[in-house]
Amino acid sequence: MKRLVVAFIAALFVLPVSAQKAEAAYCVEFYRDNLFLGLAYHRIACLTDWNTIQSSQDYDGFTNTRYCYSGSTANSVPGGDWYDGACFSSSTSYSAAKGTLDARGSDTNICYDTPNYKDRSNTCSYNVLNDCNSDCWMENFSKRLGYPVDTISGCWGSPPVSSVNGMSCNM
Repeated sequence: MKRLVVAFIAALFVLPVSAQKAEAAYCVEFYRDNLFLGLAYHRIACLTDWNTIQSSQDYDGFTNTRYCYSGSTANSVPGGDWYDGACFSSSTSYSAAKGTLDARGSDTNICYDTPNYKDRSNTCSYNVLNDCNSDCWMENFSKRLGYPVDTISGCWGSPPVSSVNGMSCNM
């Protein structure tokens, strides 16, 4: 009987933790790194659980700077100010969330001809007034995720590639 009581008490402590972990949603958090007096920003996205960064993959284009560090707090992106975020369904696993971000990041890299999140496009010259900049990369990426974020750039013109996987790059 004593073992049964101890097992029951232990279960009371374990069950809330397990249930809470199962309900935790993975999120994409968007940050901006001020490049020029608040008039120009570099945009960054990280995979989080809304508390800590879950992956060291930066989802961005047009920079080689590392921003996302797995295990760090979600508000510790170096030089970054948080500006938007969205969570996947609570039933989405880590691998599914990361897979979605990786696939949409890959598609966006193809649109902008920035393989492996390069600091420059292989095709278009960086232009803050046209479609060849990190704002436009992030707008394209976030729309592909279904969580569009607003940026300052007009994104006039079109990316180097017209469509990827049946979806227009000129979003």
